Amino acid sequence: MKYAEIINKKQYYEYSQRHLELGKILGAGKGNDDIESEYYILDLILEDYTRKVKSPFNDLTPVDLLKALMKEHGYTAYKLSKELEIPQSILSDILNYKRGFSKELIRKFATKFKMSPASFFKEYTLVKASKIV
Repeated sequence: MKYAEIINKKQYYEYSQRHLELGKILGAGKGNDDIESEYYILDLILEDYTRKVKSPFNDLTPVDLLKALMKEHGYTAYKLSKELEIPQSILSDILNYKRGFSKELIRKFATKFKMSPASFFKEYTLVKASKIV
């Protein structure tokens, strides 16, 4: 059977069904080299599609991601700063784009919200402090 990159949900469903069928055959010990090869090719194609599916968080800056997570989990800046033992002023500066994330803060946020630290590594622009004249 010839396979190509998955481009829609219908194709994903079809490939998934075939993958399950092949897995059952292999699990029952009735497979051969061709079935095993087809199974692993489908496995790679399905994994690639899953990785490429757009997450609603992909377009967010790390700050907006943090704000969304706080809202979803019912955290105020005060409550989160106390729970994670972060000075409230630092968290406020981060939430207002005045300060970047330190490695330690990334670790704390990733652990707290059960996310990959990489979620907070995306580049974004900080607000420049305005001078009072």
